[in-house]
Amino acid sequence: MKIICENARGEQIPFGWFPPLWINSITGLGADYDVTTSKNSGQDGENYTGATASKRNIVLTLDVRKADYVKQRDRLYSFFQPRSEGTLYFYDDPIVRKIAYYVESIEPSGEDILKSIVISFICPDPKFYALSDNLTELATWEGLIEWPLEIIAPFEVTRKVNSLIGNVVNPSAVPMGLTVTFRASGTVVNPSLYDVNRQLLMQVNTTMHAGDQIVITTGDGNKRVKLIFGGVTTNINNLMAYPPHWLQAQQGDNLYRYNADEGIDNLSVSIVSTEAFWGA
Repeated sequence: MKIICENARGEQIPFGWFPPLWINSITGLGADYDVTTSKNSGQDGENYTGATASKRNIVLTLDVRKADYVKQRDRLYSFFQPRSEGTLYFYDDPIVRKIAYYVESIEPSGEDILKSIVISFICPDPKFYALSDNLTELATWEGLIEWPLEIIAPFEVTRKVNSLIGNVVNPSAVPMGLTVTFRASGTVVNPSLYDVNRQLLMQVNTTMHAGDQIVITTGDGNKRVKLIFGGVTTNINNLMAYPPHWLQAQQGDNLYRYNADEGIDNLSVSIVSTEAFWGA
């Protein structure tokens, strides 16, 4: 097992069963849920009302040789800064996962040949994520230039290939937030994405023009709609059709179909998703 922490400056520090910072123990890698219940008068037991995943507290206990102690302690104080988000990478062959963290405390202790340093991480989002994203293209552009080049009128460089329906596979039991990008090559009215299995429509009530991009993120704590044009980003959450359906990929196959009230041939759509896990 190996842990690598990356701070906001892009610096990395490794921990494992190797010097100068040995992992003695680590807790907080499993799943922790808050289960709520209610009780009626005279009732045996209680009624289940719901459950939510708690924030994650990862506690890492490190052993350090006494000769290296002061140097490594000050190294950790410098590396882990308050109010700064970092990323913890967990390696346990063949598992590789990551999670965002904030440092809660760094506590040195011990007077023996081996001294200890305990680092406590708070992860507001308790989910671990895969290192790589999955890209699903619902419309692509096919290159038409071949060599040797023969120019015949009309001469086309590319051709749009509409698949309209795309499949996002989620092998995990954790719903996956999506990043949906609408790109316009001409006028597009009210672009939308439809969840075929659950019959839910996610639509933005606006008119797009050539060069516009609309990016929708649907992850927990990151539900946003943004318009990007000419390098300028504008928040347009208020243009999401009511009631808003922030589509997420559930376990198994998820079929999505894109559409528009006008100009669907001018619309290209891509979906980015990242597999998530309740524990490492």
